[in-house]
Amino acid sequence: MNGSVTATGVTVALAATSPLGSAGGMALIASNAGNFLVTRTGTTTFTALTAQCTHEACVVSSSTGQSFVCPCHGSEFDTTGRVIIGPAVAPLRQFQTQFADGVLTIS
Repeated sequence: MNGSVTATGVTVALAATSPLGSAGGMALIASNAGNFLVTRTGTTTFTALTAQCTHEACVVSSSTGQSFVCPCHGSEFDTTGRVIIGPAVAPLRQFQTQFADGVLTIS
């Protein structure tokens, strides 16, 4: 999915059929401001993390449905960014989110 950079952050319009259309959905959001791993945790709540692995800065681009996996060396992170499996030892950075009128804003 692609996000747009605005004055308030990165915004993404979410359709009901998108990967983030319902609770439990996970997606990689690409933007000119960086890449983000987003999980929809509830009706209007989301978790947004940097997609840059803390091991060697590869883009964490896939998910298992319950965690995010780095394709370079296999580090795995939960939906809050905590390391589940190394070699990464530091968590992924988390960002604030807001959701209104079908638009997610990551700041």
